[in-house]
Amino acid sequence: MSRKTDMPGHEPSPPDRIEQIRAQLERLLNSHQFRGSRRCQNLLRHITEQALAGDTLSLKERTLGIGVFGRQADYDTSEDPVVRATAAEIRKKLAQYYQDPQHQSEPRIEVLPGSYIPEFHLNGAAVASPKSRFGYTIIVAGIAAVLLAGALGLALPRWKGTDLDRLWGPMLKAPGTVLICMGQPITYNLKSAQAQDAIQSVLAPDARPETPKSVAITEKDLVILADRYVALGDAICLLHVTSLFDRYGKPYRIRGERSTNFADLRENPAVLIAAFDNQWTLRTAGQLRFTFVKDSAHDTDLVRDAQNPSNTKWALTGAWPNWDVSTDYAIVSRVLDTTTDRPVIIAAGITQYGTMAAGEFLTDARYFSEAVPLLPRDWPKKNLQIVLRVPVVNRTPGRPRILAWHVW
Repeated sequence: MSRKTDMPGHEPSPPDRIEQIRAQLERLLNSHQFRGSRRCQNLLRHITEQALAGDTLSLKERTLGIGVFGRQADYDTSEDPVVRATAAEIRKKLAQYYQDPQHQSEPRIEVLPGSYIPEFHLNGAAVASPKSRFGYTIIVAGIAAVLLAGALGLALPRWKGTDLDRLWGPMLKAPGTVLICMGQPITYNLKSAQAQDAIQSVLAPDARPETPKSVAITEKDLVILADRYVALGDAICLLHVTSLFDRYGKPYRIRGERSTNFADLRENPAVLIAAFDNQWTLRTAGQLRFTFVKDSAHDTDLVRDAQNPSNTKWALTGAWPNWDVSTDYAIVSRVLDTTTDRPVIIAAGITQYGTMAAGEFLTDARYFSEAVPLLPRDWPKKNLQIVLRVPVVNRTPGRPRILAWHVW
């Protein structure tokens, strides 16, 4: 997209070019097209400065979403297209600005469709960013370094991705579709639809204060539903996991624990969600150091350490039936199941709050990065378990904290 140069033979020096582009950037940001959109101003300034600094590799949608718009590292770009939408708006505003005849002789900043790397034009001539101007030199130097290292018998460090990539690596590399097995609590419906509607209205958030808060229900009025529902916290954990698989492009399918059989787990890598509502979690974790134990006679649920069975600190007493707790405990596990010979990841808490936090810990790079310094260097090649304490405020889990870990 080159244009005829207005002043042949008079090319500004590299520092002068950068200053001209920066001056033009300020003119654009102060124009009436951009003054009313702080979002467009922030993105255009960021990508221009990064390009002038030679850092075009960081001008990717996710990186911009995190760095410019404060999104979380695992945000879903398909659900939140803030970068794409803002870039499209910038292109429109740039076109409007340069349509004005009084701006046509000014340096041009363009953002071509399908890219977030700006192009710069001075006097109609394209100006390369510092990195692109010296790109071939860098590539040649890099190839020479690799050849030299090979000749000297040196091993160059190999890029292995993020810690989160390494955590999920065995699951992502395993052939086939990942099976996500959800816990399913036993629930009850009233046999009478009319009575069900009545009690639903009694317990509605906006029910009148004078509305009675209890309704007499007898056993003959109830029907058991064993395979219909999941806890809200477990469903949120599921959303974290499926969003991660979508980002990695890993296929998955979702089943309830009551419709999952051993053959399913034998043939597929699996993610098990929830503890006491998921028999497959209890069967798998029962072979491991950290597992879940229920003492219904004493209304106590706890995380047990097989190597330190006298430790009873990680327990909840009296949580049933309302789960009105201030603290929960969870276990995240990544193992090669010796029975099925397939990788298994478990996200489970004593209550649904712990399960929700376990899902965040397994999919949020910020949370999992806190565990990495505690683990041995070869942890990506081994099985691991991490015990978490989860604060709960107003029935909402907070940031999970690491209590213990085991790698083998």
